[in-house]
Amino acid sequence: MAEADFYENPVTWDLERYLGDEGERKRFQATADAIVEHSERLLDVGTGNGAFLSFLEHLSSPLHLRGLERSKAAIAAADCQAEIVEGSIDALPFTDRSFDTVTALEVIEHLPRGVYSKALSEMARVADSQVLISVPYKERRLMVVCPECGCRFSPIYHLRTFDERTLQDLVPGFELDRTELVTTEVHWLLTGLATRIRRLRDRLEGRIPVRTTCPQCAAVVGSLGTRSAARPTDPGARRRSLRSTVLSWMPKAQHPHWIIASYRRIPA
Repeated sequence: MAEADFYENPVTWDLERYLGDEGERKRFQATADAIVEHSERLLDVGTGNGAFLSFLEHLSSPLHLRGLERSKAAIAAADCQAEIVEGSIDALPFTDRSFDTVTALEVIEHLPRGVYSKALSEMARVADSQVLISVPYKERRLMVVCPECGCRFSPIYHLRTFDERTLQDLVPGFELDRTELVTTEVHWLLTGLATRIRRLRDRLEGRIPVRTTCPQCAAVVGSLGTRSAARPTDPGARRRSLRSTVLSWMPKAQHPHWIIASYRRIPA
C-alpha cells in the first residue's frame, strides 16, 4: 500500500512530539483517567512510537503494558520501556481476553473499510473488560488533490469522522459506558483565517502539503520522500518562534478536539 511509505519513514516518527505538546498530554491524561481501576494488563494497539505507553510509565503506572504496531520505523523509534510487538490491528497475535484494557488512540480513523470492522472485532476479542478509543471529534478533514493522478485524499490519511452518535455500538460485545471531550485552546481569530487561506491556496494550486504520499498512485511529495525534515535549528525556526510569541498574546477559545470513548464488556 502506498500509504505505508508514510508510516515506514523515520521522519514521520522523528516529528512526533506527543510528550511535549500540552494538548496531547491532556488527551493522554484523560485517557489514563478513564482506565478502569481493576485493570492490570493493558495493550495499546497502533501505538506508534509508544508515546502513550511512555506517558503511563512516567506516571509510574502499575499496569503491565504492551504495545502493538505495524510500522518497523515506529518501533525502532520507540519512546517507552514496554515491549512493542510488530503486528496488524486486524489480526492481533494474542489470545482471547488476554488484556484487561485495550486502547486505540488516534488509530481507527485511519483504517480502510476492509480493516476497520475486523480491527474492532479483534480489539473486542483480546479485551477482557474494557476497550478505550480516542479519535478526533467532529473533524473537518482537510482534503488535498494529488498533482499526478488527481486523487483527492486526506494528507494524514483520516478516512472517517466521529461524534457521540457514530461511537455508539462500535465495539462488538461491548457497550458504550462513557465519553469525554478533550478540549484545547485555539486562537479563534487567526486560526480560522489561516485555515481559510490555506484551503484556498491548496485549491488554486492543487498542491499537496509536504510529507505525504498519494494512496492511489504513490506519488511522494516534499521532504517525506527525501527523508529530510525541518529541524528546530533551521532558518525558519526564528520566524516560528516569533509567531508563537505573537499567538500567545491573541485571544483564545476552548475547542473540543478529541473524544474518548470507554466501552465495557456486556455480561454473558
